[in-house]
Amino acid sequence: MDTYTFQDIFDIDFMQKLIDSLSVTLQVGISIRGPHGERITRDSDYCHFCRDIVKKSPVGNARCEMSDKALSAHNDTKPCICHCLSAGLTDASIAILVEGRHLASILVGQVRLAEDVPDDEEYRTNARILQLDEEEFLEHVHALPVISRGHFEHILDLLTLLANQFSQIGCGYLRLRDAVSSLESQKLVHQQEKTVLETLAEKDSMTGLYNRRKFEEVADMYAGQKGRQICMISADANFLKLTNDIFGHKAGDQLLANAARIMNSLAKNDWLVARCGGDEFRVILPDTTLETALDYCRRVARDCSKDTTLSLPLSVALGAADWDSEHETLQDCFSRADAKMYQNKAVLKHELHVPDYIMERLYDKQILSRKVVDYAADMSLRFSLHLGLTRERASEVSLAARYQDIGMAKLPESFYIRGQSRTEEETLRFKTHVTHGYTMARQFEELYKVADIILHSHESWDGNGYPNQLTGETIPLESRIIHIIGDYTYWTMPTISGGNYSREAVTQKMKEFAGRIYDPELTEAFFDFLAGCEKNGQE
Repeated sequence: MDTYTFQDIFDIDFMQKLIDSLSVTLQVGISIRGPHGERITRDSDYCHFCRDIVKKSPVGNARCEMSDKALSAHNDTKPCICHCLSAGLTDASIAILVEGRHLASILVGQVRLAEDVPDDEEYRTNARILQLDEEEFLEHVHALPVISRGHFEHILDLLTLLANQFSQIGCGYLRLRDAVSSLESQKLVHQQEKTVLETLAEKDSMTGLYNRRKFEEVADMYAGQKGRQICMISADANFLKLTNDIFGHKAGDQLLANAARIMNSLAKNDWLVARCGGDEFRVILPDTTLETALDYCRRVARDCSKDTTLSLPLSVALGAADWDSEHETLQDCFSRADAKMYQNKAVLKHELHVPDYIMERLYDKQILSRKVVDYAADMSLRFSLHLGLTRERASEVSLAARYQDIGMAKLPESFYIRGQSRTEEETLRFKTHVTHGYTMARQFEELYKVADIILHSHESWDGNGYPNQLTGETIPLESRIIHIIGDYTYWTMPTISGGNYSREAVTQKMKEFAGRIYDPELTEAFFDFLAGCEKNGQE
């Protein structure tokens, strides 16, 4: 945004002389002030009443400043007329706009209108408020000439024409300044445009790496250099689609940017690292042994594993191959590197357990407690077995209990700041964590079968739960189980946000909620289960 001021455009010394002359000629007080009341010119007083009487009073001076600031904020070219707060005189303001921007205002004051002259008692009241001598106040205020409203409006018409002229001068100045600036910078702009176009032609805008076009251009150059020791690396960023689907494309872009930063920072200056589309990266390593290329792959994998800033693990599958220029083309070499990359990708898929990574981030940020989650999962398993569920079904309940709040990873961290209350809108957004959890669970093979349990884990028996307001036995049994276990665990175990209540207090509270929030029969069964655990020393 342009930050020019009134002073940048106009000669203030000339303005001072102009308003001094106008003040004497028109017999009104005039000054020019900024939009916030700041003085641009000195006050031009045609009489001494305001300066020598009113403003000698601290109260009067403060009220004058308050009046002037209020008038200065007026941003319409039509005059604003009002009474001053000190002496009851009439003031006015005319805004000076340049290209629609309010740069200053012409303030007019020290006026007594014939149609609006207060009686002496009102003047005395003003004097008392200002803590001034009443007789002296009356003497000086009576010395001010009285003019008709029509006369005053003619004065304002003149000053409005002047303000409009200032506006036109300001617009002309800005156009001239822009033209000069454009001529001075034209050569620089052309050079910058040339540089940008050259960069766009060979650089990937998101990551700053070279693009496919540049990669293929350099590869074609090396392809004719038979006998040169060259290695090729194929790389693929894991979990890009999953990140985009769960956390959005902004998170996916950050994943690519982080991977690119690591790959580029570990590469030698003469290596070419390129993003060739989507999650695909390629590296050309001239005059490099296969062992050096493999060491680079190991270092990239190591640094990616240390990055815990993303919602999903930063992982890049890499494959390297050295060029046998006597028996294959450079493209054949890359194809071998690509095949090794896919082998590495298959291994990483089995090694990385993404749901646990997400949970670890929630533990690290103290959004969830690992101890509470482990306890809820274990108790859900034991309670399910107590109810007579099969071991397989009880294990699913335990699995759902462990990951029922995984959807919190999609909520803003501000929702979990201790001591901060949520707005109604934020509360509604918070409740979406179960739908987020459902969507995320369906993305993972190991959680797909418990996605529905997670979705309904916060439904209430009376239909006042979320997200679908299911009632009674329309809520899956497994969801009803982990709702009871989850609340019991949260209230009885110490957490960042509370908990650590006695078992007696919690069971009493849950009894009150039975039939409203919880399945009443299941709640009674849970109390029996707790009694058995206490008796056997298992809780």
